[in-house]
Amino acid sequence: MEQEHQHPPYGDALRTLAPQPPVAPPVRYQATSTAKHRVTKGRYLTSNDPRGYIPVYEYPIGDNWIMMDADDGYILWTAIWKALGNAKADIVKMLDNMPEIAPHIRRVRGGYLKIQGTWMKYDVALTLARRVAHSIAEDLIPVFGYLSHA
Repeated sequence: MEQEHQHPPYGDALRTLAPQPPVAPPVRYQATSTAKHRVTKGRYLTSNDPRGYIPVYEYPIGDNWIMMDADDGYILWTAIWKALGNAKADIVKMLDNMPEIAPHIRRVRGGYLKIQGTWMKYDVALTLARRVAHSIAEDLIPVFGYLSHA
């Protein structure tokens, strides 16, 4: 008589402990220098961020410093907005007209003047840049690459 092979009741639990494929590392954001713009890396102390500082990739467009948070990709939208010739105060009006992006922004007040303003998640800033930043598209290549109208 053949004996039926039975799995121990804990067999499924042991299978879940088997080695799992490695988890992909988190996406790291990076800005790249071009022939026109030299990107540098900086770190600005601030009490507005839980890290105590903001690590950035940065480069100037005229008097405005384009910045990307090196850890999470947030973009200092205020600098792009001003590089387009708009007033810093007009960002508030824009955000009032687009409340759906409110959860995707953070504001930095106080501390270094250079980092103050409205920071946006990378994808949100890219979408807005595609809509309004045609006149400085070449200047935004270090952070966004070529601004296609996808």
